[in-house]
Amino acid sequence: MSDEVLLKVSNLKKDFGDIEALRGIDLDVKKGEVVVILGPSGCGKSTFLRCLNGLEKINEGNIYLEGYGLLGKEIPFEKVRGIVGMVFQSYELFPHLNVINNIMLGPVKAQNRKKEEVEKQADELLNRVGLYNRKYAYPRELSGGQKQRIAIVRALCMNPEIMLFDEVTAALDPEMVREVLMVLLELAKNGMTMVVVTHELEFAKHVADKIVFMEEGRIVEMSSPEEFFRSPKTERAKSFLASFDLYK
Repeated sequence: MSDEVLLKVSNLKKDFGDIEALRGIDLDVKKGEVVVILGPSGCGKSTFLRCLNGLEKINEGNIYLEGYGLLGKEIPFEKVRGIVGMVFQSYELFPHLNVINNIMLGPVKAQNRKKEEVEKQADELLNRVGLYNRKYAYPRELSGGQKQRIAIVRALCMNPEIMLFDEVTAALDPEMVREVLMVLLELAKNGMTMVVVTHELEFAKHVADKIVFMEEGRIVEMSSPEEFFRSPKTERAKSFLASFDLYK
């Protein structure tokens, strides 16, 4: 992990009418760092990720990406989504396209890259996640874990600077969770900058460089995983961990 700050979020606010979803988020993410965001349902975790790549319009604040400038201002969000990749819990694969065409669509259409170059990269990534033999399969022929690994490959093929993962194991059967988490673990080991929303706390313990704990649209605690899981500072974090029998 570098000391260089790759992503800087300042006073980020988002509301949905009368509901304040994000109430002034400040966060620095260093190059190669894995930031895991924890918190109860409805605290703003997913909304925060969606703001980072422009899927939700922010009401106030700035998102700065080193080498590109202010996202949505100095660089339009249409371009940002190729730089800040995101994987959702619901896969979002096109059912009428096979695996390789799902992966190649974005790089070829949005980035105007050559099909041969993209397919070569896709083949390498499919090998890495153990799914090269499913290259011509359709989403309906894949398990949930396989679909999620394909969604990760699709995002990686855009050559992002940073990856966002929003509860990517939430829709999976327990036996499929591990195969997806192993892909994320490998990405972390290879230096990919990642912001991960998850309830997989054992995974968070092992992969995170920094834990961010959110409550009611705010960051209420930020620390190393060792410190957070051993001695959380706030009563809210203590009660959250106690619900998983990880802190009492």
